[in-house]
Amino acid sequence: MGIVSRFVAVVRANLNALLNRAEDPTKMLEQTLIDMESAYRKAKDQVARSVADEKRLEKSLADQKKEADKWNRRAVQAVEKGDDDLAKEALRRKGEHARIAAQFEHELGAHAANVDNLKSGLRELETKIAEIKRKKNLLISKQKRAQAQDQIYQTIEGIQDAGAIDTINRMEEKIEEMSNLADARMELSGEFQGDALEKRFQELGPSEDVDAELLELKQQLRLEDKSKA
Repeated sequence: MGIVSRFVAVVRANLNALLNRAEDPTKMLEQTLIDMESAYRKAKDQVARSVADEKRLEKSLADQKKEADKWNRRAVQAVEKGDDDLAKEALRRKGEHARIAAQFEHELGAHAANVDNLKSGLRELETKIAEIKRKKNLLISKQKRAQAQDQIYQTIEGIQDAGAIDTINRMEEKIEEMSNLADARMELSGEFQGDALEKRFQELGPSEDVDAELLELKQQLRLEDKSKA
């Protein structure tokens, strides 16, 4: 398992532990970000160390190649001087450095591939952290909305369970009954106060004396006829 993968596994384990304890989602999110950022810093440090190791391998490889070239030149120099034994010793030393250089080259190739994987994993972890930060406010907002909605439903259920709705309905009926009773009492009170006979005549309204009005009209017409004669 790679270094970054191990750090991510630790973060996942911590998150699962929080879930199992049924912690507050907001706190879980904050803690997850803290753990991931801590893992990112450690992974970044390990990547930096691996890059430094890669540079040391490159230097060691270059040094071995340089030594091999040096002993090759000395072998040539010995041959030119006619000293074959010295030339053979130089060639043996050249071979040693060449074999060590080959080993460094093989190790450097594997190490370079590992560094590339580490860098890729580090970039992925960095992207995930940035994504969680962008989503954090949205997730917290959704959590608060869900909590508020759940609280409303719990309140409604609590009211229904306590029979509050039925109580309110009974009180409404009782108040309506009391109001009707008060109106009836007021109406009866008015009917039984004062002169009942007078009230009956008042209810009849003003009387219409048509005969008297007709007589008055005839008298008026006779007076008009006399005045014309």
